[in-house]
Amino acid sequence: MSPIRFALLQDALRRAGARAAAAECHGTLCGIICAGANAEDICFKHLLGGAPDGAACRELLSGLKQEAQQALHNPEVTFAPLLPEDDAPLAGRVEALGEWCQGFLHGLSLGRGRAVLESLPEDAGEVLRDLTEIARAGFDSAEGDEQDEVAYSEIVEYLRVGVQLLFEELNPPPGDHLSAPGLH
Repeated sequence: MSPIRFALLQDALRRAGARAAAAECHGTLCGIICAGANAEDICFKHLLGGAPDGAACRELLSGLKQEAQQALHNPEVTFAPLLPEDDAPLAGRVEALGEWCQGFLHGLSLGRGRAVLESLPEDAGEVLRDLTEIARAGFDSAEGDEQDEVAYSEIVEYLRVGVQLLFEELNPPPGDHLSAPGLH
């Protein structure tokens, strides 16, 4: 199975009349997966809601769920947020990055609830605080320079690693009761 591309999901969501854009949708799905909740039931209901033509989106979301779960379980940290391609304008990529983080935080709270998230260890809590700040990201210029591109790439890399950390914190291996949130 080839990876699902941003533009493909964005188009399917638009045609279906879904409430969320592709980045927010993927972020929400990943947040729910990190929370250890049933991603399909919650995500499909929340994101597609009453979308008149949700069948194509359901199929894409099922594929995205599988991709994200496989990546998050991979010890080589292959997870990556679904964002516009690198040749898209930087302003649009920054906006999508903020939407992805908003979706992730929302999905995490849907699956775990705020109280559990507030009891995370310091490093995981710091990632959540940083994601909240990234969710507010904006870009003032129509064109980005090389420094802006480097900064964007560094934030995306931080996001990849931070989400992996949250996943591992919230989903300890079976029998690892000492890694459960709040037991450190």
